[in-house]
Amino acid sequence: MKTVRLFQMELRRLLQSRLAWIVILLTALSPLAGLSLYKPASASTMLSLYLANPALAGGVAGGILFGVLAVFELDRTNRSRVDVLTDAAVSPLRMALVRLAALIASALLTLCVTALVWLPVSIHLIGSVFDGGDYVPTYLLFMGMGLLLGILAASSAYQFTRRADLSLVLFAAFAG
Repeated sequence: MKTVRLFQMELRRLLQSRLAWIVILLTALSPLAGLSLYKPASASTMLSLYLANPALAGGVAGGILFGVLAVFELDRTNRSRVDVLTDAAVSPLRMALVRLAALIASALLTLCVTALVWLPVSIHLIGSVFDGGDYVPTYLLFMGMGLLLGILAASSAYQFTRRADLSLVLFAAFAG
């Protein structure tokens, strides 16, 4: 099969998963933690309180959530014991690439949804000093890179161990 066709099928299958939708919903709600619980930005300006803190909290929580999702999605064929059949039909390296691309595409979709959901909230909280030139790069850099790094770290841990339990331990050590 062609890689593009495999990617479309894998992304469609991933977006039909309940676990993926739970991760997407929790990631979209995770900037809420930056308003009350997790405040890494030390300055007391409006942009650091209401823009940087939510984006950083969303990046941390979303990275952890997408890392766990990556391990569970990569281990899906092992859990259901069909890895021998799928490896015979499609190269394991190609399938790993397709799964990784589907996870990254779902993370980008989640980043767009989260940024759009938090845009009116940020405009309301920041007020007259709000600037879209600050908003977009903040979410792209802090949250987008957090999601991407979570997926890549968990996927690399799984590729080394090929076991979900060890991958989650390695990912937890990396995230800690």
